[in-house]
Amino acid sequence: MSQPDLRRLGFPVFSYSVCVKGTVKETVGPLAEPVLIGGELVHPGDVIRADADGVVVVRREDLADAIRLSRDRKEAEAGYIAAYRAGRDVIDVSDLAAKLAAKGLIIDN
Repeated sequence: MSQPDLRRLGFPVFSYSVCVKGTVKETVGPLAEPVLIGGELVHPGDVIRADADGVVVVRREDLADAIRLSRDRKEAEAGYIAAYRAGRDVIDVSDLAAKLAAKGLIIDN
């Protein structure tokens, strides 16, 4: 099945590489054991989150912090978007003028 076909189905597929061997469906592999995926060790209970930008593994013990930080980030981004819609530019919103000036970049409005 091609990538466009998978996208039309809405079936999320992520691959580190391509395997030409077919899958085996009549045997069961190990269950509830850590697995190595793309160099990342994933333990039972870890959370995998994936979208078109990539895949992330969140350790079970870090989940509450990850959720809090994600909500904080989403709230901050909503504030940035509101500021941009109000006409402010990225230099102003991100308070970059002084940092850029210190590196010799002068902003000419």
